[in-house]
Amino acid sequence: MTPIREGFLREAVPGAFVGLAAGLVAGGLAALVGQPLGWALVTTVALGLPLGAFGGLFSLLVAAGRLPAGRFAPVALFWLAAFPLARLIHEITVSLVLAGQFRMPADLAGFLAYQGIVSLGWAIGFLWLHERIALRLRVRATASR
Repeated sequence: MTPIREGFLREAVPGAFVGLAAGLVAGGLAALVGQPLGWALVTTVALGLPLGAFGGLFSLLVAAGRLPAGRFAPVALFWLAAFPLARLIHEITVSLVLAGQFRMPADLAGFLAYQGIVSLGWAIGFLWLHERIALRLRVRATASR
């Protein structure tokens, strides 16, 4: 792999990891409350992949200097747009896989507004985890030089 591409991928790791971990937790919780294992797996993938992709994008924007690191307002604004979209992808994917139908939430505006509110809590946890993971990766990279 070329050094530029390797560096690009390394920069995306903290955010992608947080998003993928959130999908894993959501799937685990679905299984814990009694959903069939296949349904829990669908939740893991359908939520983890979009959150991981948006998390990786966030990390890349920080690495490129487009978003400041460690500040809540830019993180909150980013997730105000990205989290409702990730949840919408999750809802549509789950209905496609489990019911075989393309279904949008009945009250799309209400769904997106609620997810926007929830996104602030997600942004707090995301920022906290992202900063810790990114810091550890930077320390490891510096130590290995």
